[in-house]
Amino acid sequence: MNYESALLCMHGMGNLTKGEFEADIAKVKQNLAERLPANKLSNTYIPAAGIFYSDITQGQEDKIWEAMTTQGGLDTGWIRRNTINLIRRFIISGLSDATAFTGFNDSGAYLPYRDAQQRIYDALKDVHKVCGEIPIVIISQSLGCQIMSNYLWDAQLYLRNATLPENKRFPIDRRSIWYDRPYASDVIRDEFLCLQSLKTWFTTGCNIPIFVSGFKDVRAVHNNRDGYNFNWFNYFDYDDVLGYPLTPLNVLFNPGNTAGHGQSYANAATDIQVNANDGIWGTITSSWNPMSHTQYWGDNTVLEALASRV
Repeated sequence: MNYESALLCMHGMGNLTKGEFEADIAKVKQNLAERLPANKLSNTYIPAAGIFYSDITQGQEDKIWEAMTTQGGLDTGWIRRNTINLIRRFIISGLSDATAFTGFNDSGAYLPYRDAQQRIYDALKDVHKVCGEIPIVIISQSLGCQIMSNYLWDAQLYLRNATLPENKRFPIDRRSIWYDRPYASDVIRDEFLCLQSLKTWFTTGCNIPIFVSGFKDVRAVHNNRDGYNFNWFNYFDYDDVLGYPLTPLNVLFNPGNTAGHGQSYANAATDIQVNANDGIWGTITSSWNPMSHTQYWGDNTVLEALASRV
């Protein structure tokens, strides 16, 4: 079949199974079907597996949590098991994911940072195999936004370095799949795997500010130069303590550093505030509190915008 575009979905932090994520993608597809002509949706390739990476760290986190409850004294009764321990369990998975996929741990061959990038790379190879070089739309949630940003950043440096003498090249994180990669080493064009076919990036419940606010010169990936031309729409809910606007990061951008890669977040992203809710039940139970973090992919405003871009 000749597809016109592809939509890649990428989840966020926490304890998520492959089956649960595939169900989330199926729901997104169903919601899009209600907003698009049948022929338009059928011309959009939406891989059922999306970009799934939770399993890279989940086994270790499960092992730690089991030890916490059996050896650490945290299994102290039904009430705590079903209240505070649920929060503890989320924090173990969520914050462990955040440090594993973005932080540095020089512990040998096991590098979740690289493994997560490989999942993105493999998803793009699948799109290319099925569709060829077509426009791509990405929607990423929560921690997935930071992981995707890291992938784009490293890929952009890789492409820029291909045109520079060796002594002028930008350093690439050595955990990245783009580190020391030979140029034009794949039969698939590097530009496609580096996401130069990206046309729209939706970030929801994005927590990039949590990872970069301690740095002095904070920079976003390029979206309108060096072969890139995509729109970046960032959706956040005031009640979502894990989702943030991005343009305020401009206060940490140093315009005097003209030799550096990247740009101001004020120029890269468009922030859109929503009262995130997945229907009536989501409005009642989640839209007004931190659980709004789980509601974006069922929110009408987000879905209407997504439908207009695929």
